[in-house]
Amino acid sequence: MSKKELKQWQKFEALENAVLRDTPTEIDKLYKGFGEVAFTARALGIAARYRGLEAVKILVENGASFYYDYSILKRCFRDANYNFNIFEEDENYSVALLDNLHLFHINNMIRIYGQHLPEPLPPNERHRILDYFFKNAEKISFKSDEFLFYAILSGEQKMIDYLKNKGITLSEERIKLVVEGKGEEGEWHKFCWNLSLLKDEDFIPVISALISEMGGEQKLHFTEWLWDVNRKRFIKPEFFEFLLENFNQKKMNKGRLMKMFIDLDSVSCLELCAKHDWLKQPKKRDEMIEYATEKDKTECVAFLLDFKNRTADLGAERERAEKRAERELNADPNSLSSLKKNWSFKKKEDGTLKITGYKGNSTAIVVPAKIGEDRVTEIDDWAFSPYAPRIKEPSRQFRRTITKIVLPEGLVKIGTSAFCELLALESVNIPNSVRFIGEYAFRDCYQLKTVIVPEGVSEIKANAFSMLDGPGELEYVELPSTLSYFKEDCRWWRVYLFHSDTCPKLTVSVPHSPHVEEFCKHNKVKFVYKEDKEQC
Repeated sequence: MSKKELKQWQKFEALENAVLRDTPTEIDKLYKGFGEVAFTARALGIAARYRGLEAVKILVENGASFYYDYSILKRCFRDANYNFNIFEEDENYSVALLDNLHLFHINNMIRIYGQHLPEPLPPNERHRILDYFFKNAEKISFKSDEFLFYAILSGEQKMIDYLKNKGITLSEERIKLVVEGKGEEGEWHKFCWNLSLLKDEDFIPVISALISEMGGEQKLHFTEWLWDVNRKRFIKPEFFEFLLENFNQKKMNKGRLMKMFIDLDSVSCLELCAKHDWLKQPKKRDEMIEYATEKDKTECVAFLLDFKNRTADLGAERERAEKRAERELNADPNSLSSLKKNWSFKKKEDGTLKITGYKGNSTAIVVPAKIGEDRVTEIDDWAFSPYAPRIKEPSRQFRRTITKIVLPEGLVKIGTSAFCELLALESVNIPNSVRFIGEYAFRDCYQLKTVIVPEGVSEIKANAFSMLDGPGELEYVELPSTLSYFKEDCRWWRVYLFHSDTCPKLTVSVPHSPHVEEFCKHNKVKFVYKEDKEQC
């Protein structure tokens, strides 16, 4: 087999090995014999880090660059039994010039060639290569602003000074990434992970340099992921203080973090929380006192009580609490302030509201027709379900005890899984205004016996009334003539609304329509026509 007949993955693997062990003349001869090579970025990175300017020039003169098409690369390995996971999309192999190689996503060079890698080139030689890259940036797809970003993260001051003297600045994309968390999928996670790999002594200088490069005024983005991968560092007072001063606090879960510091008995970090007004609200302060007392963290309790005694106007707080209790006692249950305590909701584009959650404690719930001046027209996905995202375990348990729900006229849509797994639900009405019922809307409501779906409802999605995980008490469901399934040939759909195996008592009342019978047979349910329902 000639060199040109080799598969692409064989070509670039041979080229990379040649860069590591052969002379520039031999590399040149081999490359010319290959013809086109789809992936040369890593070979160029290896040459820049380990072999020197002459090898780099040979590669570039033969067409090597840092650009590669990730989709083409995937196709190259589709039938090659090759470990494609060693590659990252848009990997920047030019950072092989930096000392702190461990910081970046090119560790696969070490994983593959680790035992064969020579010592990295000295800094002055790599600086000459950087100068060559800069002069040939367009030809080899060298992104100098990206290189500056990584140089800052690795603390490579000589490289930073060289690029800044050339007028290079951080790209808008990188600034948006670190300030707003915006970027290509996975970029924020990579950035946070790179920060976690910094040594403690490098972390504050590197972040300070990054902020300085952006003008010194912008705060960096914060997410739970940033905290999680840097947790061992951030729980130390000096790093936590730096975090508070240089990262945006809006997305910090202050209650969770303070409880974690109490668990760690870290009075120093609690003092920093107080310094940054995290304990300013009496309710939050007293919650932390109660938590520290429950956990028997005596030093934290002592600090929190002392903080309360030093800062609180106890008389004013007591007076406000008494007035609040009086207002709540006398409040109209239908007032906007009262409704906000029991309901989570969002405004839709048409100005109406959708209910996104229930925060009250009644097991017999009446959903309001209006909140303030805005009408309620939708129950959002998972709004009442115990499996809704971001609710706490006590709320999950409570939702399983709900027995009755009254929905208001004016409601148009019931979303996906809106009432899914309300295990104790015995009664619910569907208003005449409803037109859509989502998938799994009443799934596994085992105690529900009767459902009347009014005329006008055109769409009921799959498994809306299915009992999938056990037997249900559903006995009677009335369906309208407006249901879209009654207007379609049963052969062209396979949507089940019920599971007869787990609802043995069920009878479905249906109108006289063309495809009603095949619909019921498809769902394997006993049915009667509405005109004859007295026979049920």
